[in-house]
Amino acid sequence: MDRTRERYYLTYPRTLIREPLLYHLVKKFDLMFNIRGASVSEEIGLVALEFEGSPSQIERAIKWLRESGVIVERIEKNVIE
Repeated sequence: MDRTRERYYLTYPRTLIREPLLYHLVKKFDLMFNIRGASVSEEIGLVALEFEGSPSQIERAIKWLRESGVIVERIEKNVIE
């Protein structure tokens, strides 16, 4: 299987803070991920993730996250190395 690594910032609102979003990425999409940075408060969640999986797995996961109300932005530079 063709596997790739892609990095994204996830920003999610107060209504999703207690939801197990990362758990669902593993169970629903069989994705591996590495948390590169995170800041979660009662108001907002910000997470920098590196996804590892096939391009279609990552694409489906991102679509699901966005449909769930998460803002997903690709990290273009190595700002979290």
